[in-house]
Amino acid sequence: MSGKYRIGDYEFNTYEEYLAAQEDAKKIDFITKELDITDPDVAVRLYTLIRNKEIVFRTKLGISFSWYVMDVLAQNSQKLLEEKRRKDEQKQKGKKLGAAGCMCILAAVFCLGYYGVTLWQEHLESQEFERLQNMQNLTGHLIRESSVDDEQEGSASQDAGGEDAQASDKNAAKTSKAAAKKAAKEKAEKQAEKKIDPADLTVLKKYRELYKQNKDLAGWLSIEGTVINYPVMQTGSKNPDYYLHHDFEKKESDHGTLFVDARNDYVNRDTNLIIYGHNMRDGTMFGGLKRFMEKEYFEQHQKLVFDTIYEKAEYQIVAVCLSKVNYQDDHTFRYYNFLNAADKEEFNAFLANIQQLTVFDQKIDLSYGDELLTLSTCNSYVQDGRLFLIAKKE
Repeated sequence: MSGKYRIGDYEFNTYEEYLAAQEDAKKIDFITKELDITDPDVAVRLYTLIRNKEIVFRTKLGISFSWYVMDVLAQNSQKLLEEKRRKDEQKQKGKKLGAAGCMCILAAVFCLGYYGVTLWQEHLESQEFERLQNMQNLTGHLIRESSVDDEQEGSASQDAGGEDAQASDKNAAKTSKAAAKKAAKEKAEKQAEKKIDPADLTVLKKYRELYKQNKDLAGWLSIEGTVINYPVMQTGSKNPDYYLHHDFEKKESDHGTLFVDARNDYVNRDTNLIIYGHNMRDGTMFGGLKRFMEKEYFEQHQKLVFDTIYEKAEYQIVAVCLSKVNYQDDHTFRYYNFLNAADKEEFNAFLANIQQLTVFDQKIDLSYGDELLTLSTCNSYVQDGRLFLIAKKE
């Protein structure tokens, strides 16, 4: 694939084009959430704003959306004409259309055609864009997953053999469920026996003084060649986001402090530890992570160090990804909810999902058993967007 950067099915060869496409995506997301584009009146007003350059798109992603709006307008215009034609056919008197009505319809068709040709010419003259792709690739909100219920109800009466088989299946299911429950209980008991009590551990010498100052200290994160060199905190579940707005000394701060997900156990190591931080405009905290969307920068800064207060560790950054915070009723993948892999299948499912979210066209080098570290921050490529880096322990 020739593109270095992706948004959905669209590829961009330069970082500047990619940033411009992000701005177009934000505009499109806002429009589709706030307006019903399938409404003819809305489509007309929206198309007028685009034609008058009151809404400006700078990339092929935005131009594709413009064509989609025009397509909606054309489809609705055709429906209106067909409806008019049917009404005329139903009239027994066979009256002809009034001259004024004909002129209006012809003017509307002419304007639509003129605008279409003009927009097409503008597209051909812009050599920085590729041929437009199918609009369905852009507007995922139009694609609806449909489920078909192919099961049919059985007859009211069943033979004795069928009833016996059904009873046997129920008993087998109960037995299987009981066995699974027992196995899970035994596994939990074994894990509980192996758990390490932090009280039995000694804080590393280099962090003892800091730990005395603030018992919320969980460790220290640094990435060589970047400004990221900060303490990492952790609070309990009652106030998990405390360090979003407080510094190490617990004073209120817009910058906040890096912190580990409150659900994480960094002593009895979870599969994936998640560290959050603000995307500050001045580049502090996780403000510098956006530079990892430049492939050359990513390739030159793949090593990081994350020490817990009890253990030193080095990691390799293996993926740069973009996602978003989803609503509770959205049945979609949430990278920020992956803390532990119960088995290889669950780990591979996580890997398959983040593979779809990578910024670069690459195969992510991870395998079951790896200990992961995720760095997560905000990103404005879409509303509630998130940029996150995945690293594995060496």
